[in-house]
Amino acid sequence: MGTGASQLKNLSEPSEPVSDYREFLPPVALRERVLCLWTQSIRPSQTVYAHRVLPDACVDLVFFQGQPPAVIGPWTEAFVAQLAPGTRITGARFRPGKAADVLRLPASELLNQQTPIADVWNMAARAPFAGVGEQPTFRATRFALETALSRHLRNATASDAEVTAGIQWLARHPGGRMGQLSRFVGISSRQMQRRFSAAVGYGPKTFQSVLRFQRLLFLASNGVGQLDLADLAARTGYADQSHMTREVQRFAGKPPREMLSSAGCALRLADFLAPSGVGEFADFAA
Repeated sequence: MGTGASQLKNLSEPSEPVSDYREFLPPVALRERVLCLWTQSIRPSQTVYAHRVLPDACVDLVFFQGQPPAVIGPWTEAFVAQLAPGTRITGARFRPGKAADVLRLPASELLNQQTPIADVWNMAARAPFAGVGEQPTFRATRFALETALSRHLRNATASDAEVTAGIQWLARHPGGRMGQLSRFVGISSRQMQRRFSAAVGYGPKTFQSVLRFQRLLFLASNGVGQLDLADLAARTGYADQSHMTREVQRFAGKPPREMLSSAGCALRLADFLAPSGVGEFADFAA
């Protein structure tokens, strides 16, 4: 299981849906750091539900019902997760660059990993989250998770302001160069690399590529996918269609046409992807 749960698709293409995935805006007090809360349930069936998880630059705190919670780090490649019939999951997806100060460790230590929460936090830090995964309903689980996060975030350290500014700049300049980014933020390229790795999990160049990939998913899922691939590549900041094809193959393990027919954007509630703001595009559950 990894981040970007909204992108998880049944690889066997069943005749009826077996996965129910929903996203919820967090309370206002959590929105500076938490992108969304999400739930997913797998319908009872005779087979395991297979999902392809795509890179999204996020870190998720995930509660599998009946299992210890886990932290899902940022990924740089696609992988397939196998979920047993009847699985119920509740998660909190942190905004890019905002998990490190919440988890109190560099995001680079979680790169391409799923880590038990007991390996990240001591007993005192875990205490507010005890029992979150044992609630009888998704609504109760979400409320318990919101309450626990609110308590935990009272002691969170401040986010890296320069990285936050860099993320916003890269969102506005999908083809921008790293030298331009350093000059805009006002720190050296070496410092930018180190601080992005600590906050996001990898450097700004990789983050730019992942963000561009997610923007492609975002536009395709909102009807722009009717454009031909060359136009779609231009709209999302790729140098050309060949550039887009290479990066899609890198992050999704399949060509754009095949990937765009099934994958969804994990950052659709992020304000830096929607040109006119989140409200025009978001289709979240209330």
